[in-house]
Amino acid sequence: MKKTEKIGLLGAIFLIVSSLAGSGVIALPQQLAHTGSITIISFSLVTLGALFLTLIYVKAGNMFEDSSPIALATYVSPILGAKSGFFYVYGNLISNIAILIAGLGYLEVFVPGLENSFFLGITTIILIWMFTLLSLRGAGIIASIVSITVTLLLISVVVTGTAGWLHFDPALFHSNWNVTGTGSGSAIMSGFAILIFAYVGVESVATNNRLIKNPKKNVPIATIIGFMIVAILYLSSTTVIEGMFKAATIQNSPAPFALSIEYIFNSKLAGEVVSFVMGFACIASFLVWNLSSASAAKTSADNGFLPSIYSYTNPHGINSKGLVVNAIIMTMLEIVLMLMGSNLTAAFNITVTLSVLLLLFPYFWSGIALLKKDIETGANSIFTKIIVGISSIFIMSAFVSATLAELWLVIGLVMIILAVYSIKLTSVKTK
Repeated sequence: MKKTEKIGLLGAIFLIVSSLAGSGVIALPQQLAHTGSITIISFSLVTLGALFLTLIYVKAGNMFEDSSPIALATYVSPILGAKSGFFYVYGNLISNIAILIAGLGYLEVFVPGLENSFFLGITTIILIWMFTLLSLRGAGIIASIVSITVTLLLISVVVTGTAGWLHFDPALFHSNWNVTGTGSGSAIMSGFAILIFAYVGVESVATNNRLIKNPKKNVPIATIIGFMIVAILYLSSTTVIEGMFKAATIQNSPAPFALSIEYIFNSKLAGEVVSFVMGFACIASFLVWNLSSASAAKTSADNGFLPSIYSYTNPHGINSKGLVVNAIIMTMLEIVLMLMGSNLTAAFNITVTLSVLLLLFPYFWSGIALLKKDIETGANSIFTKIIVGISSIFIMSAFVSATLAELWLVIGLVMIILAVYSIKLTSVKTK
């Protein structure tokens, strides 16, 4: 990329905000409403942990040529790099399904049949293949559309997080405090995986520093500023909604920001417009994240950690064969969700939890890579020990918050992934 085409500080900040907030926030209020407004404590704790995880990738960007999670895990151990390649790529594939489901939740007002698990599954599969085929020839126009719609999406979140406070009822917020019927400790821990999903991608900017002007200076500044903007948007918008409506109302609304905008402006039309824009923006962002997943798979395949089919690129520079393989895998996962009879809320919760728990493996090893580098260079940085220690506690908390059934699902996926890797997908290098 030419120097004149690189992104400056403001552009980098917008890139971070749009990539983090684009699809991570829209389903949060509904998911959090199943616990109650006590999740403001959960959100604060997760935000603090995500900040320290962000700092790991900010620092790694200055210490490593390739600061991606897969590369950092490989630096710790090639075996861990191979495993992390699988976890990172397929964790993101599951996350891609969650993005589509979240977007379809906002379109349910126009297509009520989406609440049916079979119709939801068929629609999701159609979108997977439609976007995959569209991606085979590049996606410049769609990427531009995504930028526009994500901007409109953020406007709705900002309006809710500001004007919504004029309609905030402290008594209602208090009555929604803990609707789980369990103790405060359990309520605070529940849903950690959902909250962590909102911050998945904190590593994306640090690993793309070649796109930024003066990256040594601008990437750390943009990452921290962008992260703080997103954190404020998240906390403000989700908290105010919990003081605008009863928890049961939010739980039954797959489009909570459309609900808030309709209430703020006393206009059903405004709510419908927001439903369409946010739903379309989230679904369209699948294209970008899907291409990103294929790109990560190519990096892992180039290092010998994934099948060589992922290394292939077509004349348009797209990882076309990898995209098709990923589409097949996502289709199979969606069929499983259909067979489970998962509606919008259940399907989103399952996919998010599985995605986050898989992604936490490479996130954890990224921190260990910093400690190993410190030992090798003799730096003995106290700051490194602090950010790795706190981010590791943050990562472990997600596993603690998961239910036994969710943990068994992850263990099963890990066993299957490693078995397939060992038996079917690796090739012995003869050279």
